[in-house]
Amino acid sequence: MSVRHYRWVLRLPPREVVQALVQEGGFPRLLAVFLANRGFREAGAARDFLFPDLSAFGDPMTIPGMLPAVQILAQALESGSPIGIYADYDVDGVTGAAILHLFLRELGGQTLVLFPHREKDGYGFHAHHLPYFRERGAGVVVTVDCGITNHDTVEEAKRLGLKVIVTDHHEIPGDLPPAEAVVTGKRLPPDSPFYPLCGAGTVLALIRGLRRYLLDRGYFAHRAVPNLKRYLDLAALGTVADMVPLRGENRLIAVFGLEELSQSPRPGIRALKEIAGIKGPVGTEEVLFRLAPRLNAAGRLREARLAFELLVSEDPNQAAELAQELNRLNSERQRVEEEVLSGILQSLPQDPPAGIVIHGEDWPLGVLGIVAGRVAEKFYRPVVVLTRKGEIFKGSGRSIPEVNLFETFRLCAEHLLGYGGHPAAGGVKLHPQSLESFRKTFARVVEDLLRQKGFDPAEDLRPRLTLEGQARLTEILDPDFVEGFRRLAPFGPGNPEPVLALSEFEVRQPRLMAEKHLRFILWQDGRGLSAVGFNFDPQVLTFINDGNGNLVVAATPWIAEYQGDEYLELRIHDFLKREGS
Repeated sequence: MSVRHYRWVLRLPPREVVQALVQEGGFPRLLAVFLANRGFREAGAARDFLFPDLSAFGDPMTIPGMLPAVQILAQALESGSPIGIYADYDVDGVTGAAILHLFLRELGGQTLVLFPHREKDGYGFHAHHLPYFRERGAGVVVTVDCGITNHDTVEEAKRLGLKVIVTDHHEIPGDLPPAEAVVTGKRLPPDSPFYPLCGAGTVLALIRGLRRYLLDRGYFAHRAVPNLKRYLDLAALGTVADMVPLRGENRLIAVFGLEELSQSPRPGIRALKEIAGIKGPVGTEEVLFRLAPRLNAAGRLREARLAFELLVSEDPNQAAELAQELNRLNSERQRVEEEVLSGILQSLPQDPPAGIVIHGEDWPLGVLGIVAGRVAEKFYRPVVVLTRKGEIFKGSGRSIPEVNLFETFRLCAEHLLGYGGHPAAGGVKLHPQSLESFRKTFARVVEDLLRQKGFDPAEDLRPRLTLEGQARLTEILDPDFVEGFRRLAPFGPGNPEPVLALSEFEVRQPRLMAEKHLRFILWQDGRGLSAVGFNFDPQVLTFINDGNGNLVVAATPWIAEYQGDEYLELRIHDFLKREGS
């Protein structure tokens, strides 16, 4: 058993594929292993992945629904009437709304931007907000990161004389809504580079399509052509924060968008980075753990418009004030989250069912998704956390890689008033009288889905740690590998941080920082490398000392940065003792 009780799974690519990448592409062996594990079979495609180019962005007009969408927007621009933007309240929705708003303003258009309230409205495109647009002269409403399931609202918009363009990336549960245009990568085959786009990425494709359409019609004869690269910082924020696969268009958005984010001239981005303590380059970790939580805090505890106003602000003083308010809200969110989580952990048994449903009476909706994720991480089970809102329960769920949460909700639909989401996350609402039947059905469905995949719910519910190969320290320290590894980033879903197994090494100078963070020097073949592991039990030092010289470590090479200087280190995930030791 490993220190962290992970299930170690070794994922070795075909040896002949690795050899071909080494011979044809000149890649170091370890890098070739990582590339092969990401599906690359030819050196040319692998090189394109490592050395992406802006010209690799695909033709947005190939996305179904794009042509009617840009035609409608072009007509609205020519008429001078305001264009409505209705966006979800999370980072993906807010950044998508900011992209569309700023681009339309750059084209000389007017916008009306509205976000639903998480507590009062909940997720989705709600009909009672339509008069806001109609009464202010809008003829078109564009949804951002929502709308794919809201057929009734689209019908009501038509009745009011509003044209609707739905841009969304959530699963399509059945027929498309009867909008004038529905733009989503989910209408394409799963291997399409547009398929995994998030809400902000879908809007980026929309403005690219609109710019091309207007270029072809002479719109920019006496007007500057917008530089789309300026919008990549916002698109990268939404893409990374929404945890979509970083492949296809998303990888391009992440690579070039994080570069833009690192040097963004936007007062709002600068103020947010300053209050989050970011001084160097912005990577996926900075987005996920520093920027996104502060932006999300607006929609979780107050109004998403606060985050939107920060992103579109041109006034450094206003931006600084908004960033401070978001920072305060994020601190409040953390406090509330800990209170809810503490109560839940005290109420759960040590061995809960395979699928967990928890409910409370007055928990804030804005923290339920985060809490569900933390409970799912602790017990390694799909989790739904519900709170009563009036006469119904609403809540959020988070899952584990082995269980598709959206499919689980679909199989529990008879107990639900509504549901939506992705394989990893989603939301539900139900009547109080359906709570117990949903709780039992959810647990049973999760067990059934696990068994269908060959897992025993009673034995196999342990986190899986996928290792991509075995390595010697000399390979990791090879400068050619380090440079190639740098280009493999950014990491995230679809391109996970590679984990390697190392053995036959010595642990030198092991110590704990803050009683939970491990540091030591990994020594092998006459060379050493600094290693760090976060959130370990203090007993790990005993485990290391007892097994030193006979340990196997699961680690990721990592290029860290301190005060502007970069250095290589190992990030430690787990240890186990070699068999027979």
